[in-house]
Amino acid sequence: MSEKLPAILRAYRLASAAATPLVPLLLARRLKRGKEHRKRLTERRGQAGFARPKGPLVWLHGASVGELSGVLPLIERICARGVGMLVTSGTVTSGGWAEQRLPRGTN
Repeated sequence: MSEKLPAILRAYRLASAAATPLVPLLLARRLKRGKEHRKRLTERRGQAGFARPKGPLVWLHGASVGELSGVLPLIERICARGVGMLVTSGTVTSGGWAEQRLPRGTN
């Protein structure tokens, strides 16, 4: 028997479902304002831009430049062990930073 969901979770799910049709409009607006990369818009919908590498994969998300720079030593150590890395970011600035600073072979 499943438990009844808390009211706040039910409200969150309802609000998320109601807002879903507005996402394309929001992304288009952010694109016009330079807050999104056109080639990476599909990533916002959970569609990968790269094929998944074979073997183990560590996925790390840094919302900002500060978060990514803070975990750069960890990323380098994981890559040095030959484990695949997928690094995602939440801003145009952090995405540009990642492209310049992440070890070769990091997706």
